[in-house]
Amino acid sequence: GKEGDTIWGDNLDITLQPQTSMVVIEQNTGHVAALIGGRGEKTTSLSLNRATQSKRQPGSTFKVLAAYAPALDTGAKTLASVQDDTEYYYSNGRKVSNWYSSGYKGLCTIRYGIEQSLNIVAVKTLTDITPQLGFNYLKNFGFTTLVERRENANGAVESDVIQALALGGVTDGVKNIELNAAYAAIANGGQYIKPIYYTKILDKDGKVLLENI
Repeated sequence: GKEGDTIWGDNLDITLQPQTSMVVIEQNTGHVAALIGGRGEKTTSLSLNRATQSKRQPGSTFKVLAAYAPALDTGAKTLASVQDDTEYYYSNGRKVSNWYSSGYKGLCTIRYGIEQSLNIVAVKTLTDITPQLGFNYLKNFGFTTLVERRENANGAVESDVIQALALGGVTDGVKNIELNAAYAAIANGGQYIKPIYYTKILDKDGKVLLENI
């Protein structure tokens, strides 16, 4: 319309453009085989790469990394160890909820807890081994964005060394590339390899300019 016109109705039609990222790693070498940083064709240099730059809440993907892997690796638990999936509260008094809405599953093995992605079983397991141990394992898994302790300008203290760490409740989130590399370490028999984007760069005569070994 023109300036001064009266608008009696307005219809705005927007097509949502959800974003995504993807990383594929060869677990026994650490070589990044494929990396997608967002939708569509990349038309600019130094644009946002969501696979390597964006931080997101990892959610249930952290159950294995923060709780079960350290519990199994240290011998504190086995896949046959049992946790009671019943009403449970964090140390701050907040109730731990499961993803399903009705009742509880009772006595469950760790194996079943992993299979069914049970929240309470994961939180109880991390509580048993201590959130600090789970946090230490995550650092060894290569995560660089976790917060051990940070005091804000207003004096509030933030920390990821908490029971909710088992469910991926972290302060700043994690990067796709680092989450992928952590699971690649499990697939690689427990040996972590930092992701490698290139092996070497040659000039036009075949002379090695850069090596990434």
